[in-house]
Amino acid sequence: MKNLFLVSALLLSSITYSQVAKISFTAEERLINVDDTVELTANVSGIVEGTLKWKIGGEEGKDWKFVKGSLPTDEVIKVYFKKIGPANVTLSAKVEKIITKKENGKEKVEKIKETIKCDKKNYFLVTEKGEYSELNQLYAEGTVDSYIKLVKKASKLTENEKYAKDPFAYIWLSRGLYAIQGENLDFSVGKYAAYKSAFQDATAALSKALKNDKNGFLDHSKFSEFIFEFQNKYFTEVLGEQVDDTAKIDYTKINSALSKYVKITKNPICVKYFQIACMYRLKDQANAKIALKEADLQLTQLGDSAVFSETDKLFFARSIVELLKYYETKKQANSPCDLLKRAVAAVPSLLEEQDKYEDFRERYGNCD
Repeated sequence: MKNLFLVSALLLSSITYSQVAKISFTAEERLINVDDTVELTANVSGIVEGTLKWKIGGEEGKDWKFVKGSLPTDEVIKVYFKKIGPANVTLSAKVEKIITKKENGKEKVEKIKETIKCDKKNYFLVTEKGEYSELNQLYAEGTVDSYIKLVKKASKLTENEKYAKDPFAYIWLSRGLYAIQGENLDFSVGKYAAYKSAFQDATAALSKALKNDKNGFLDHSKFSEFIFEFQNKYFTEVLGEQVDDTAKIDYTKINSALSKYVKITKNPICVKYFQIACMYRLKDQANAKIALKEADLQLTQLGDSAVFSETDKLFFARSIVELLKYYETKKQANSPCDLLKRAVAAVPSLLEEQDKYEDFRERYGNCD
């Protein structure tokens, strides 16, 4: 009866807007220094005049302030920030919703105002001017001692509440630790003993950097090459050429490495199918089937905003191939083209980049 009532209500009423309502905003800069002025521009349509309102995260006057002449109801505002760390931004406005109802054969029109929002977490990242210049200089010196100083200073930053959610503090820490592990040090020497687990610690720091990078600041920074180098180390050193000889693959070792790689990528789906192949090979059928359902669902929900690094794509292509190889050994590959096509739909560059992903491309070619 309840459902019948709802259906009847829907049939008796309709909702329209005076025009399509849209609301969004852009900023001239998003990575800024303390006391820098930044301009925000609203992009709106279909809103009720005079209802536009900006809201900046933190306390006005203490954490940030409007530049003289800017009002929270303006389409273009200028603000400057006084507090280090990430800052949220919300733009809201009201739209007029027209509801048409039929009661006793007569139409009744009601106008209702409704609030719509564009809400972006950690939209700005505010840092102290020149905060990272010393770290950059230490890294540029390129000595073991300068790397150690870099790690110590970056570590202190991550312990500072102001920088607790700053991805750059953690990426510098990771970069310093990664550089140390590449120096082939004698860890029995006192001053080097603390860096015996430098690579594992660098992985943990990179994981926190990516976790804190809510809006892709690192994707378009000088650190993007470092992230690729770090990720690629997992692909080349853990997998190497052994995947070409199924009989010699240590699936336990690979599965362990894949679990660690998940921590240093924004797209865990890129290794999911490889992990599932490992589970099947290690006779963990029950968990493999559960993981497969989850991976298939994640693949269908993957949006255009997903940013796959070059190593992510290498892993993703290899993951699909490894799962199909397992199916072939068990004569279960009834519809391999389905998975291949869904993979390409999610990451089109698997076919666009002609000189890469050869195994994947060869299998996809058989689907034509």
